[in-house]
Amino acid sequence: MFEVSFDGERVPLTEVQENPARFARRLERAKIVPGFAQCHCRTDSPRKLVIRRYGALFHLAGWPDDGVYHAEGCEFRKTPGTATGDGSDSTAAIVIDTDGLNVRLDASQIQREVASGPRARSQTTSNGTSRRAGPLLAFMQTLWVSAGLNSWAGTTDHRSWGAVNAMLLGGLGENARINGASAQDVLHVMRRYEESERDAINAEFERFLATITTDGKVSRRALVLGEIGAVGETKYGASITLRQRKLRYYASTALIEQTTKKYGHAWRAIAESTARVIGLLLVERTTKGHLVIIDLAAMLCSAAFIPCDSIHEVAMANRLVGLRRVFEKPIRMAEGDQMLPDFVLLDTQPATHIEVYGMNGLESYEERKAEKRSMRLARGIPTVEWNVDRQTVRQARLPSPVQRT
Repeated sequence: MFEVSFDGERVPLTEVQENPARFARRLERAKIVPGFAQCHCRTDSPRKLVIRRYGALFHLAGWPDDGVYHAEGCEFRKTPGTATGDGSDSTAAIVIDTDGLNVRLDASQIQREVASGPRARSQTTSNGTSRRAGPLLAFMQTLWVSAGLNSWAGTTDHRSWGAVNAMLLGGLGENARINGASAQDVLHVMRRYEESERDAINAEFERFLATITTDGKVSRRALVLGEIGAVGETKYGASITLRQRKLRYYASTALIEQTTKKYGHAWRAIAESTARVIGLLLVERTTKGHLVIIDLAAMLCSAAFIPCDSIHEVAMANRLVGLRRVFEKPIRMAEGDQMLPDFVLLDTQPATHIEVYGMNGLESYEERKAEKRSMRLARGIPTVEWNVDRQTVRQARLPSPVQRT
């Protein structure tokens, strides 16, 4: 792992990610003077880093348009074409501008009349335009891409929730907005539990929860993002707890039925030892004080929090991480390349596509496989194909990585 420096101190990036409270004062001073930190992934030319404040803590992010100059394997390295939006489409639901993400979701943070159903949609926009609205899953996927969490640098074989939290908040942007409101007011990304910071973590979360209110007529909602730990049955549906804190959020039977159909791969993987399931919860409070989930998205990830579309992809991602390969998981954020692979190995020349085939025999699926094979052959793109019903994940032959310089 590469080192970063600020306020006269040089430390491993992982130390800053895992222990943000420890470095808060130094980062705060560096944010004022000289106004940036530095990444030392390139010994010949340290790169500037943005210092972003979210709540009481500070996180590091890549300097605008500088990602391509970071060394291979650096978490701040960005290759051209990985941005999720450049702000040129004013009607897009999710765009990136100089202040960070600007998001319009299809669910409101303020509901004038408390609804009993699983979802209540926003009826108007704050500026009266016809801007499109996006679902929670699209927002969560955008967070992962903007943070670089769909990529693996190959310098380690694990990633903790502390690093995920730091990368998400660094990629989100200090002045990010959700439905016109400051993201810091309406989105809480759960922090990794630290015994030494227990009181501060709890106090920060309680202050955020205090903003979720209702008087029976107006309900103020908020978004909570964390790893789903368990789902239990209740008289009226289910209770969901996040691994970062054992607090129950209640969901109706209708919402749970909708969720299991919409996010089946993720939902079935909850409590799987080899996988992670991330939940983005839109929460409101009942008049009795309970926290109720109005809407949610569930995203399946590997053990290192790489987003995946199936449990078989989880197995492949876990293998690649264990081998310390450099790769990414492409995520289609809009209509585009129809040849999008499941993974791309970036440590081969040229890059190698990886396809995980788990629905062999289905006519439409076989037709799609043949079409993608033909396109790759025409473009000269090497491919690894893993047929899950014929091989174990370890039997899928991967090309050797090129020697790093």
